[in-house]
Amino acid sequence: MKSPLPVAGLTLLSAKVAAAIKFVPEIDGALANGLDTLPTPFNLTNSQQRSSEYGAGSFWSSSFLSASNNHQYLVISHVMADVPFWTPGRAMYRGSVLDITDTSKYTQFEFFVDDYDVFGENGTFNATFSDYGFVSAGPGALRTWSNISGAEFDLNIELSSSIILNGGIGVFQVSSTLHQWSLPAGKTTGSLSIDGLKVSVDSKSSLTWYDRQWNGGPPDWTWFELHLDTGKLKADLVPVSAWIWEDPEAGFKGIASIREEPGVQKVVPVKSLETTGRTWTSEATGAEYALGWVLELTDGTKLSISSQRDNQELAAEGGEFPAYAGYILAEGRLGRDQNIQGYGVVEIVPPGNAG
Repeated sequence: MKSPLPVAGLTLLSAKVAAAIKFVPEIDGALANGLDTLPTPFNLTNSQQRSSEYGAGSFWSSSFLSASNNHQYLVISHVMADVPFWTPGRAMYRGSVLDITDTSKYTQFEFFVDDYDVFGENGTFNATFSDYGFVSAGPGALRTWSNISGAEFDLNIELSSSIILNGGIGVFQVSSTLHQWSLPAGKTTGSLSIDGLKVSVDSKSSLTWYDRQWNGGPPDWTWFELHLDTGKLKADLVPVSAWIWEDPEAGFKGIASIREEPGVQKVVPVKSLETTGRTWTSEATGAEYALGWVLELTDGTKLSISSQRDNQELAAEGGEFPAYAGYILAEGRLGRDQNIQGYGVVEIVPPGNAG
């Protein structure tokens, strides 16, 4: 997006940020008894169930895990219904496992299933396949697992932290009226299989971002999930959900939904997103992805963001419906006077794939 803007020293600075990364879940109980206490234009609990008011849409988790083998991991798990958006009944499930400690180790998968209902017989989210699952696991809880070789995990996620209502109330306008709420730092337990050995998740040093989205999206986009550390003692990280896209008629668009503290959030327009010149081109799909950015918001926020591995593309055999879902580090300024550093995920959907 926009013209390249070199950022000297970004890789070196990112190494400094990486050394300080800690994954800490939020356990404030804000959503433990249900999702329907906030004054949104929709019922959040019902968005996890079959309803004529909501499209099935997207169910996404990105788990930042500290494991018993002293390595950290990023596990992506993603289910979409009616994919591409114009194909009713066609479901997709995909995911990846990245060893953050040794980024040479990475596995991804993506599969499609026709005539599939992600809500199951009782109307509750229940995307269960022979080798993968992502399901509701009782009030305020989720479970996702995979038995796919090289990407084997079994994670339980508690909806234990205060959420982000994207766009301020969970709704904003793109090519459609997009609905999205995000839970930034849920408590996470479970295990992974690494080189044939089962390793356990340290729940005190692990977290999961859960993202629920429906009713389409832009034609293509760059989305940042960020966890920003202001350095304040006993303060939660500041989570940010930032969307940037090109409107076919109006051009560059972008908003950042920022949860300044639990229960307090703001929405800030994106001023610009410049790439740094680092790119990676997929042999599987031919898509070219940026690997470094400078993100500026209208409130003075300016972040340098860097992907930590080139190939983090999710794509089915034959290259269908690709997306880049990569581990990133960030540093810079939050607002006009807070120095920050942090981590997260970038999702890039290239042109011609979103529907």
